[in-house]
Amino acid sequence: MKTRYIFTLGLSIAIFCTNHLSVLAQNRQPTNTDLRRLQKDLQEHVSSLKNNSSIAHHIQDIRTQAEKNKRESLVSRWSKIEPKLAPFLGDWSGYEARISIYPSNTRGRVCVASTNIAYGSVTTGIFFNGAIQTSRGEILFKNGNYLGSALLKNGRLERNYETPFKSPRALEPINKGISGMFDASEKEKATLIRSLKKYGCRS
Repeated sequence: MKTRYIFTLGLSIAIFCTNHLSVLAQNRQPTNTDLRRLQKDLQEHVSSLKNNSSIAHHIQDIRTQAEKNKRESLVSRWSKIEPKLAPFLGDWSGYEARISIYPSNTRGRVCVASTNIAYGSVTTGIFFNGAIQTSRGEILFKNGNYLGSALLKNGRLERNYETPFKSPRALEPINKGISGMFDASEKEKATLIRSLKKYGCRS
């Protein structure tokens, strides 16, 4: 009986340690090599999309000059407060999806609202190695007016998008921005707005 107990205890400890190490591995920090590879992949992916006439329009910059100026003004103002995070701020559009990166009341942190046609989520992020690492382990990185995302899969950061997010616009006030982002119930939108405000997000 005692032998069985010791065996069971040992097995439980082994399983716990394996799971714990797995979690740590999934949350490893991106290296400079990781970021260089991801940014190179983003650049090459954008070039290949531009050369494909059937989908090139998905990554065209259709902003007006006024929209570009407004977003540049946002970045310029926040560069005085958050010089590393400011270039990421804005409302990035993707194919049937959007990523809105808001400044936060907490220094060194941003809020990230991700939405598609019928779903929305909110997380926070910090600047690390030239990119934003979210609290969920997603890596957001940019190349000019294009934004890519990556997730850790089998120990390697892999692209998490088909069409990159592009052409950032200035942020709308939170209530207005979220309400017009995706086709969800008013209750779901209200939940997303509360989450943004809870994290101290600012527009």
